[in-house]
Amino acid sequence: MGTAILLGIALSFDGFGVGLSYGTRKIRIPLPSMLVMTLCTVIAMGAALFFGEALMGFLTFFPPHLLAACILLTLGGVQLIKAIILLVKGEQIEAEAVPVSTLVVREPVLKWEFKFLGIVIQVLRTPEQADLDGSGVISIKESLLLGTALSLDALASGLALGMVGGIFNFLYIIGWVAVMQFFMIKLGQGLAGKLPDELLGKLGLLPGMMLILIALTKLI
Repeated sequence: MGTAILLGIALSFDGFGVGLSYGTRKIRIPLPSMLVMTLCTVIAMGAALFFGEALMGFLTFFPPHLLAACILLTLGGVQLIKAIILLVKGEQIEAEAVPVSTLVVREPVLKWEFKFLGIVIQVLRTPEQADLDGSGVISIKESLLLGTALSLDALASGLALGMVGGIFNFLYIIGWVAVMQFFMIKLGQGLAGKLPDELLGKLGLLPGMMLILIALTKLI
């Protein structure tokens, strides 16, 4: 249960950030679009879990739980390092006394959330670009693109946990991740413009730390 909770929180921080960014820019995410985004994460997590479990039978040369821990450590470590770099950069900008109006343009709310594919970086660093038709509302089609971006971490994490095998209730993990993704998007929208930049930067450290913690539990 503890692993599912940590994983759900860690993987839903992207959704929280998207909610913050879109709420700040007055871009609305209707309920159907939010459900599509959540469904993308569910599909990615489910496929990765079951593929990881199937792959476990072929890994006779390396203990599956160690490989799972390595994947989670790598994913968490990369996220943590990038979050630290972005946090340091943010502190340097503040030290230069750059006007707040400039920071809003140069340092988007979601800059601490990086992904490995260019399209994800583009969508999350300039969220208004996901509103392809400029309507101010994320449509079903647009939510599919955004949901795919949000589900990338679920692929790697699900693959790692799937390798551990029957220790976990896969349906419980998938359900918890889905609930947290939906909740965090709504929470982000509700808190848009209400959180200080310094706090947002520090919150960016949490996903990587949580994934590392999950990895360490696999080594014990």
